[in-house]
Amino acid sequence: MSIIHDVKMCIREVDRIGVSKKAARKQGMKFIHSKKVKNEVRKISMQFANYVRDNFDIKKLHNVTQEHYKAFLASKSHTTLDYRRGIETHLNLLQKGLQRRSERFGKEQVQFVPEKRLIPSRGRLEGVSDRSIKNASVIERLKENVSRNVSNSIDLMHRMGFRVDGVVSIKVKDVDFEKGVVGVTEKGGRHREVPIPKGFEKKLAGMIEGKETHERLVPIKKGTVSDAIKEASRKINMQDYTGTHAFRHTYCRDRVDEIMTKGEKELLQRCLSQYAAGKNFNYGVHDQELYNSMKTKIDQIHAEVGHGKNRFDLALRYMR
Repeated sequence: MSIIHDVKMCIREVDRIGVSKKAARKQGMKFIHSKKVKNEVRKISMQFANYVRDNFDIKKLHNVTQEHYKAFLASKSHTTLDYRRGIETHLNLLQKGLQRRSERFGKEQVQFVPEKRLIPSRGRLEGVSDRSIKNASVIERLKENVSRNVSNSIDLMHRMGFRVDGVVSIKVKDVDFEKGVVGVTEKGGRHREVPIPKGFEKKLAGMIEGKETHERLVPIKKGTVSDAIKEASRKINMQDYTGTHAFRHTYCRDRVDEIMTKGEKELLQRCLSQYAAGKNFNYGVHDQELYNSMKTKIDQIHAEVGHGKNRFDLALRYMR
């Protein structure tokens, strides 16, 4: 059997699509939990397999060494640090699959990926920027230059913090006015319920009007949404548009202003500055009651957009 076959079998070993990522992490295990990640792992793993086969005549994944791994990573030196970090992450999953397969068949364990990453982890401020849209009138101008469905998509991203793939998947049955929430399944197949903002009920009702329970609120593809908004940003000469995620960033910063007191907001920015400088998020905090109330609201906002608790790295990106 070829090294390509080995790769396919090893990826199968760590394929846990449909299984809770959170539950696996609690048990200290990392697997593949989404089709997107599986495709990325397969793509990099196939490149790696072809590289070691063509350059070192390696025919079995079990014969790959750390020197082969380092050579492959060096061959990608022209790519970004983030891309190479992704390579290490994906090949770690491939190695995990090989180890699980070796254990199952009683073979010797092989460690071709070094325990310590070769590409340094991201610095806390690396890639951090405020991507929110400061002027509400700009959002209105974007909506004026797109179709009704795309305009509705903008409202759902901006007012409820949904990702674009979540927006185009929401069905009438997912909207529960009695509970005051909209259910959505997004990244990694995770489901969450997002509270309907005060005053947004009428807009949601308009999106639902005339539709059956199985129909989508926005019956178009996510690529259609992204392309249309990008074109609209060009039409209105919006120089700093950074993609549909800008609406999620705007949502988070708006929520900070909506639910936090002045004291909580000041403490949040102080804690984020300390965290960005490499210190603990709560470094130098003496008012524990104020800190706890601020931290509770951070986690609330994170939950609304599908982030986990204690994600100070994401707070640095979305709330600073």
